[in-house]
Amino acid sequence: MLKNLIANFYELWGATFLGEFSDQMFSNNLYMSIAMSSVIVAFVITILYYYVIDRPGTAKLGVWFIALLLGAIASVLIAFVSANNGLTDVYASIGADIPPGFSSDMFLFSLVNAMWVVLLMIFLSFIFKWKSTNSSYIPF
Repeated sequence: MLKNLIANFYELWGATFLGEFSDQMFSNNLYMSIAMSSVIVAFVITILYYYVIDRPGTAKLGVWFIALLLGAIASVLIAFVSANNGLTDVYASIGADIPPGFSSDMFLFSLVNAMWVVLLMIFLSFIFKWKSTNSSYIPF
């Protein structure tokens, strides 16, 4: 059930279903590990912003956007590298190379992952900002 839900999030309920790439990601349970890593990244960066680097000088919308950008970049790297490594292992086990079109599919998948991480970080900001000493009014 959770596997299907996560696949629906990544495939945007069919809008970004990428054929064989999506089928391989789903059947080899690669969505789950990438989602878990991405959620951890979102939590860590959000908590770091609100409680570790919580200084008057960093309590700015621009610094918050940098945190979002770092989360997006980290999630793109996690998604691309994890998908590439996972699918390389899958295809190597049957003695085949990854299909050539999978590189662009991995990039699109990575962008969708970044979108979800940014949305999660925005949501987490509303939860964690209230106890922040200096950044309790960031982003709004």
